Order: sequence, then C-alpha cells, then structure tokens
Amino acid sequence: MAYVIESIFGNEDHGIIESQNGSTTVSFEGKGFSPYELFLGGYVSCLHSTFKSIADKKRISFEGVTYDVTGIKREEVPTLLKVLTTIITFTGVPKEKEKGIEKSMRLAERYCSISAMINMIAEMKYEIIFK
Repeated sequence: MAYVIESIFGNEDHGIIESQNGSTTVSFEGKGFSPYELFLGGYVSCLHSTFKSIADKKRISFEGVTYDVTGIKREEVPTLLKVLTTIITFTGVPKEKEKGIEKSMRLAERYCSISAMINMIAEMKYEIIFK
C-alpha cells in the first residue's frame, strides 16, 4: 500500500500537508503541528487502530480511550527519539474485561507497524489506567 502526501511551503517556517483524506498545517514556529507532533499522532493512530482490531476480534468493548503520549528526544545529532511514554486511560470497561484489554494492548504494541519502528530506536513505556 502506498501513501501519498503533498507538502506545500513558501519561504516561511510553516506550510500545509495534504492528502486525499484531508489537510493540516505544519509549523516550526507554533502556527500548526510540529513535525514531531504529527509523528506522535501517527504513532498513536496506528496503535489505536491495531488495538481496536484486536479488541473487536475478541469482542471486548469499552466506552472510550485517551492516549497521552510524551516523546523525549536525544541531545546528540541526529536527535532521534530516546524515550516514548504512552499513558492509556480507558473508560467504561467492566472489571472482568480489564485483563483482556491489557492483553490486547500488549499485542497492539507489538503489531502496530509504527510502534515496531519506534521500538528499534527508543525505549518505549506504557501504562494502562481504568476509570
């Protein structure tokens, strides 16, 4: 599968990223998403999509989920990710389904392709909270 985007920049530190599915602003000066914010958003979108597929197959439901992601970059150049921490908060999960959610998330962390790429360069941590 190929993914196609077009990035349009003038002689400024911000621009537009477009695809057939929509567009967003990218910026190096706070006028849109920074490159790393876009990257972390891509990671969590991949993780959730993979998790949701696994949970659906296991017939595990939940009311909602929030992902809080923090990426810390190395000081040395190139400033690759050093540590990626993901706090995952679920709501509306029956007590007897919590273990199934945790197991499904562990599988999603392993099978999400972006997670697998990040895992090659950074320490990955995650915590699951049920409310």
